[in-house]
Amino acid sequence: MLGGCYSGFDGASAGGLSGTTGGGTSTGGDETTTGPAPGTTTSGEGGSTSAAASSGPQTGGEASTTGAASTTGIDETSTTEAAMTGSTTGEPPPPPNPDVPDGVPYCDPAKSWDPKWKQLEEDVLEIVNQKRAQGADCHSEGMFGPAGPLTMEPSLRCAARMHSKDMVDRDFFSHTNPDGESPWDRIGKTGYGAYTNAGENIAAGSPTAAGTMDQWMNSDGHCANIMNPDFEHIGVGYHPGGQYGHLWTQVFGAQ
Repeated sequence: MLGGCYSGFDGASAGGLSGTTGGGTSTGGDETTTGPAPGTTTSGEGGSTSAAASSGPQTGGEASTTGAASTTGIDETSTTEAAMTGSTTGEPPPPPNPDVPDGVPYCDPAKSWDPKWKQLEEDVLEIVNQKRAQGADCHSEGMFGPAGPLTMEPSLRCAARMHSKDMVDRDFFSHTNPDGESPWDRIGKTGYGAYTNAGENIAAGSPTAAGTMDQWMNSDGHCANIMNPDFEHIGVGYHPGGQYGHLWTQVFGAQ
């Protein structure tokens, strides 16, 4: 089973890098370096780094791709209002997807999610908030007292789902995808907007929310992300498949 975490803030965008990996029953220690220059990133699987947030809200790495949903597939011979809304019977269009933002092309693949996968994501949220209510000892990252609950945020859920899906589709395990895209790049594509802090945890191998949360809570850097009192929102994305069988992503944010 594997895990990795990513937290902090990156100068002009958002984020600072931290990460750990472990295989099988062994667990690796977190090597922590604090205070890299804004914009500096390092490998997310070998150690842990973080950067303090600069003052004031910042925007995510890439500009948001929010916009009207594609109308491809609508009868091109019709330009009526009904055709543009996808209805030819006078019925109202379907309601927006409540899980991820509507009208954001980047998030479209994250709309068609198996209800069982969604339930696993909700289970993770429940356990996260239980842990935050109790407080936790994250060892090298320090003691954390009780913190308020996190809210499942659609934009961050989109970022989490898309990364888990990507790791399955392209069979990799990293905070940075094969195109060089970072967690804050993904957040920027979702329309989350300006934020003051952000982070990401990833894990692989466990088929259950409880097992995955145990992986994260038993790793100092991941535990610190989960317990960070400055975070307000979370997005959780689960997707089965790939060489590890099960891929999980948590994305944290505060505005």
